[in-house]
Amino acid sequence: MLITFLRHATAEDGGVSIPDADRALIDKGEKQVKRLAAFCLANGLVPRSIYCSPLLRAQQTARILNQHLPDSPAPQTVDWLGIDTTASTILRELAKLAEQGLDDVWLVGHEPDFSVTISGMLGTVPDNIVIKKASLTRLDADFSDQASAKLLWSVPCSLMR
Repeated sequence: MLITFLRHATAEDGGVSIPDADRALIDKGEKQVKRLAAFCLANGLVPRSIYCSPLLRAQQTARILNQHLPDSPAPQTVDWLGIDTTASTILRELAKLAEQGLDDVWLVGHEPDFSVTISGMLGTVPDNIVIKKASLTRLDADFSDQASAKLLWSVPCSLMR
């Protein structure tokens, strides 16, 4: 199963006045997602399914990607991509999707949840993985026994031209 992790784009700073779940993308974040969509289009990267965190910044990232990437499916919001979700929960849900025959899944979510999940699948420690905002990281995952994966590529938004 191909899994593409998309960390949400740049959002408002967290603070006392804005609940974390309500932090919206700033102008820089919207531009990042549009650049990411153009990169995907130019490189033939069109998701077959998109699963998204319920938090506003992830929702906006997924929606803008969908609007600017023709033929991409509408994102599906899932609670298991919310902030502070354990890697074991994400892996359990991905295994369910693999059992359903899905072979190309895109996830829009958060750090450090993604780096912890990816590092576990690659058999390394989370400190060895850095997932930048609006970046794409693709794994070829195997859920037949214990979840494991090969890193195919990781591209930060700053290199998407």
